[in-house]
Amino acid sequence: MNVYVRAVCEELSRHGVPTEVFTRRTDTGPDRVRLADLSWVTRVPAGDPAASAKEDLFDLLPAFTQAVLAEQERRGVDYQLIHSHYWLSGWVARQLKAEWRVPWFHTAHTLARVKNERAAAGSLAEPEHRIAVEQAVVRDSDRLVASTMAEAEDLIRLYGADWSHLTVVPPGVSLKMFGPRPTRELRLRLGLLDTRVILFAGRLERLKGAETLLEAFALLQRRPPVSQPMALIVIGDDSHNGAVESRSEGGERRRLEALAARLGIAGSVRFMGAVAQGALATYLSLADVCVVPSYTESFGLVALEAAACGTPVVAARVGGLPAIVKDGLTGYTIPGHQPALYAERIGQLLQDDELRRCFSRRSRMVATQFSWERTVERLLEEYRRAEEVELQPAVSR
Repeated sequence: MNVYVRAVCEELSRHGVPTEVFTRRTDTGPDRVRLADLSWVTRVPAGDPAASAKEDLFDLLPAFTQAVLAEQERRGVDYQLIHSHYWLSGWVARQLKAEWRVPWFHTAHTLARVKNERAAAGSLAEPEHRIAVEQAVVRDSDRLVASTMAEAEDLIRLYGADWSHLTVVPPGVSLKMFGPRPTRELRLRLGLLDTRVILFAGRLERLKGAETLLEAFALLQRRPPVSQPMALIVIGDDSHNGAVESRSEGGERRRLEALAARLGIAGSVRFMGAVAQGALATYLSLADVCVVPSYTESFGLVALEAAACGTPVVAARVGGLPAIVKDGLTGYTIPGHQPALYAERIGQLLQDDELRRCFSRRSRMVATQFSWERTVERLLEEYRRAEEVELQPAVSR
């Protein structure tokens, strides 16, 4: 979601449309930070800056809303449109729309009822008050922006959204940042010169399915599909949910590390923690296969980033992933979460160099169909239709 908001704001700035992103102050940095020529991030106080537990944030929303209104009043800025992201921001945007009387767009990114319906064993259930907020957002917003047709169908099926109230605007990928990169230096640093690499990148929580990949990798190690050694690289840190779900085991990373040890594969699994976007592109280029075994994904941006780098993807057949991973053409999508099915498809790609190269070429072609420029052009069409006027720079009163 952070990648999405930043990329959209930067592209809107290039189109001459100013944006302001309001977020809660969590440290002692400056009040406003420039994101792009015409875009700013404004940090407002709401509760204890150190408060970060996800379950505490809902109670801070009234204070956050008042802080946004006070900042708007103090600077005398008239906003023409609100676009909220995620359910917490949706709660705030509902109040701001009533005050400012401007069009309100909302992008969910994830949906509680979808997560609960497809939850992995041991996952935290999303609370009823989140579902109630999402239902109010669906009812009261002017436009719902879904990332894929699958997400739009979930909004209709689970929340009763009206199709006329929806628009599907896929996210994009930066083809400047994500593309095939030289990897020899990284291979040398990691000691992987003659090693086949499988990559997972995502938040560490049950929903993301890393456990399935570890079990699949253990099967591959027992019956190697190639003569070279294999390594599994896991990129990502514990999310809040992941830390809570596996609290008794020291967090989700610790739980996964312990599982790797029990499976006898710990020596071949590298847990790298979080990495910057530029570094992620190099890791994706390094990998022979990227695996996305999530239980649900509204879009699955990492699969698109892998495709842009020419890395074939093996993914769960859920949410928006089949829109990115064309089964049998650019990678494989798998129904369910049986490790043996993942091991079979990963093994096929590792042992067939020509198939992998073919998937790689097609993956890059698919990725070129998704750009932030195209995303913002579609958003601007919807924004302008909402007011039936050209968006203009924010005006001081």
